[in-house]
Amino acid sequence: MSGEVCVQTLQRLRRVGSFRSLVENKYKGGPSKRIVVDYSSPNIAKQFHIGNLRSTLIGRYVDKVNRVIGNKVTSVNYLGDWGTQFAMIATFWPQMKPSDQYWNSLSDVEKIKQLTDCYVVANKNMKIDEEFRAKVYETFVAMEKSVTDGSENYGNDENMKLWQQIRQISRRHLTEFYNKFDVTFDEWLCESSHIRKAHQYAQELVDKGFTEDLDGRTIIRLREGDVEKKKPDGVNYAILRKSDMSSLYLTREIAAILERDATFQADRYLYVVDRAQRQHFNALKVILDKLGRADLAEKIEHVQYGRVRGLSTRNGRTEAVGEIIERGRELALQFMKSSKTFCMDPDVEHDIADVLSLSTVVFNELKRARNSEYEFSFQNAFALNQNNALALQMKHSRLSSIEEKHQHLLPLVDACTKFPDFDTNDDVKRLMRLLNDLEHSVELSAQKLEACQLTVQLIHVAGAAGSVQKQLRVKGQPDEIAVPRLMLFSAVRNVLADGLQLLGITPARSM
Repeated sequence: MSGEVCVQTLQRLRRVGSFRSLVENKYKGGPSKRIVVDYSSPNIAKQFHIGNLRSTLIGRYVDKVNRVIGNKVTSVNYLGDWGTQFAMIATFWPQMKPSDQYWNSLSDVEKIKQLTDCYVVANKNMKIDEEFRAKVYETFVAMEKSVTDGSENYGNDENMKLWQQIRQISRRHLTEFYNKFDVTFDEWLCESSHIRKAHQYAQELVDKGFTEDLDGRTIIRLREGDVEKKKPDGVNYAILRKSDMSSLYLTREIAAILERDATFQADRYLYVVDRAQRQHFNALKVILDKLGRADLAEKIEHVQYGRVRGLSTRNGRTEAVGEIIERGRELALQFMKSSKTFCMDPDVEHDIADVLSLSTVVFNELKRARNSEYEFSFQNAFALNQNNALALQMKHSRLSSIEEKHQHLLPLVDACTKFPDFDTNDDVKRLMRLLNDLEHSVELSAQKLEACQLTVQLIHVAGAAGSVQKQLRVKGQPDEIAVPRLMLFSAVRNVLADGLQLLGITPARSM
């Protein structure tokens, strides 16, 4: 029965890789899919905010869990490094630009903040200053011409030199945050790489008669089912080119996916993007169909998620991830110093605070269904007896402590072949059922692309382990009792570590 204590199961779960290995072995040698997962993909010249992080954390889980079930995955970070927003910054920057000496003294984070401030002011001017708006459009057309002309050296073009500088600063800024969360990508791609091809595909659609002219803009009509709401003029369409013949994000996306398919030839192309972009992907599929690539359109999957409420860079309202991490670190330190259950070595307390802060940010995201909307908060993040990251980390730490204090018994644990009937109570049976269900939770989360399937299961395991731990003491018990109990707790500890790592959380051993 699934609730009975199976020593073989516990011994397997004690091994490195634990339940992940069980899933990997199950799919090993079976049919696998080639999958490209596009996630994070932030715009440059902006602080990395909690909305960007949501795509990053969901996407990383989708990436990792697909590898676990045997798929061949390529992770892509597609940087938004082109568009009217850069022309807005370039146009307004001369009015905000500090002296070279001061600018060069700033850190990358400080430079990004200045550029974000510039964008916020420029965006307000776009709404109220017709002359400024015209200048921005003129600047963007000139920037796009610099690229489509095929020049690799932008020479004395100050706007293009500023754009190049912003790209470099943003790349370093983003890498810093990815390093904090231990996020890596197989490929870094850029929107700006597809400008020339975007114009070629737009012209191909024009030449084939699939487009229309609407107030000087090149548009393509969409089917009724491909739009969620009609445009104010009552026409269902997507814009391919502006009236000044400059490209849009959709136009560049067409070129990007066609080049991506030529490179990777994948079975599925997953885009981890917020649900507000549904119409964008519907339009993309319609256009691919008209280009004779209905096969590619069918491979595109929008892995949508709900937005983090209250965010708007245009209006200056953002939750910068750096500030969130620092706030979490402060709260974690306060908790550790005020808690009677913590006795922390001052030399490592700051490291543990960092781990708890990052754990909380990741857990807060992955504990909920993708499509849910929420407002980020640290409320109850460091409260005891709550379903939070702290509960998982404390349980892992406590079980690690039991192992470390009984290291002399581990060779006996390796050889253990029986769990005593007198210890097999209802709580132990429930814990075993939860452990046995972990494999299914991972498979279900891979199928639904929902990390919460695993997150919730880990919380249940930690809670059940706490109940068992209170009843089955290891310390001071004879070997015939202590060894099988240690085997059980060692298996649970390894399962929690494995689950946390799959979620992208570093397990804490000493708290």
